Amino acid sequence: MKGMMTMKGNYKGIWKGIVPALVLSVLVSACSGGTGSPSTSSPNASVKPSESATATKIDTSKPVKLKLVLVGTKPADTDEVYVEVNKLLKQKINAELEVRYLDFNEYNQKYPLLFAANEDFDMIFTGDWAFYNATARKDGFLQLTENMLKTYAPNTWAKQDKVGWDQAKINGKIYMVPNDTFESSFAIGVIRGDLREKYKLPEVKTQADLANYLTTVAKNEKGMLGFSGPPAKLSSTGIPVFFSDMEMRLVHGSVTLVYDLKNPNPKLTNYLENPKTIEKYNMFYDMAQQGVWTKDAIVSKTDWRKAFKEGKTAADFGNISTMANSIDAILKTNPEWKPELIDVNSTAKQYQTPLISNGMGIHATSKNAERALMALDLLRYDKEIYELTFYGIKGKHWEPVGDNKFKTLAATAGYPPEGASPWGWRTQLSRQMEGVVGDMVTATYNRWKATNIVHSPLETFVLDDSKIKNELAALDNVQQTYLLPIVHGLIKADVGIPQVLEKQKQAGIEKVQAEFQAQLDAYIASKK
Repeated sequence: MKGMMTMKGNYKGIWKGIVPALVLSVLVSACSGGTGSPSTSSPNASVKPSESATATKIDTSKPVKLKLVLVGTKPADTDEVYVEVNKLLKQKINAELEVRYLDFNEYNQKYPLLFAANEDFDMIFTGDWAFYNATARKDGFLQLTENMLKTYAPNTWAKQDKVGWDQAKINGKIYMVPNDTFESSFAIGVIRGDLREKYKLPEVKTQADLANYLTTVAKNEKGMLGFSGPPAKLSSTGIPVFFSDMEMRLVHGSVTLVYDLKNPNPKLTNYLENPKTIEKYNMFYDMAQQGVWTKDAIVSKTDWRKAFKEGKTAADFGNISTMANSIDAILKTNPEWKPELIDVNSTAKQYQTPLISNGMGIHATSKNAERALMALDLLRYDKEIYELTFYGIKGKHWEPVGDNKFKTLAATAGYPPEGASPWGWRTQLSRQMEGVVGDMVTATYNRWKATNIVHSPLETFVLDDSKIKNELAALDNVQQTYLLPIVHGLIKADVGIPQVLEKQKQAGIEKVQAEFQAQLDAYIASKK
């Protein structure tokens, strides 16, 4: 989850913890959870907006309740905030939002099922990591035409970066409204500076420094883990993001094929065949044996981000905005922990995150598609509505500071900035948090733009997996069954990887690699 959420703080030592960056590759195709999911209803069955309508003739006399589905964890004060949002929407377009959340630990399974069962909803969060490609190809989203967007979402059509529309096209058609701000998928972390100092450890600047910190804390701090452990499901993150080679980019979450993003004519390789991967996985085995994460992390339902803020783990990892949120919260409750932002690969290059990383799709069978687009236009560009959904109730959760900054208040925990999953309609209206943490976020983004971001036609490349769905489903099963235990340190890599490679061969990885390589080559040729 992603974004330019900005935070407040006044701990002067925080800059000591800022050391340059790491992350696994950004998903280039739709999340693997969509592979092989059942077909959805055709958009031809939906009630489509009339393309002959004009803004002056739009009839909003009939009140509608729009069902909105978001991906993420629902903050405690969400319902209270959306009461205020609905007052404004009711006034402006005679509509209200009914919001449903798919939590991160369930969306991989439940998201495709919403479309397979043709459930009743109007719009839903989507992105290149959240089933956009797979759902659009199964006719789950309504096609958005130029006339439709001009009529029902005129601000969006006029202001959206054209690159976003190009990125959203599948077979020349648009099925989502992308977000419209700069983002990077660089993953960073936050550690406890007080514990680092307690054990006289150096500043965490490398992956080795990080492993040393985590194992030291796990060994010496009773009742505390190093951190939550690797992901409970392998998809976009084939290995824990903070120990990955961020310049080797995954092409699909179901298979361990990567390419070097710096190579203008890249060739796919299997990262499990790289000796460095074996070495790194064996390090995970050693860390697991030393108790850096729990032995049941592979099935744990614990909210590990919350556990970090409660002092039960010594580190947390995510994007810059999420980590800034963690720092801001800690500085309010436990400033003596001296939170430090860590970033352990200062020279690594990365693509700018595509604008389709976060966006909104209209359900193909929505009975209120016109009103849904009108509501989305307001979510994106009506300043009062935008700030409600991003920051909460003014005077309770936040206060403005000038025209483009804000500060959090005592009730912020009930509705953290950007914490209610509004990423699908993020635009240039976002504010920066005042103070050192907000300045930290801005400085980090500026550094990435200046020294780490590279541009290539491949940053917008999207795979067509229609010819190899069965093979990808089988390969995903291999990952979850045979690779996941290795990643969690339950099996030594040099023992388990040969079995994974054999299972991948049986599942059809050679056919998948040939198909993906052909698409890569064709895409590169088309851009010359």
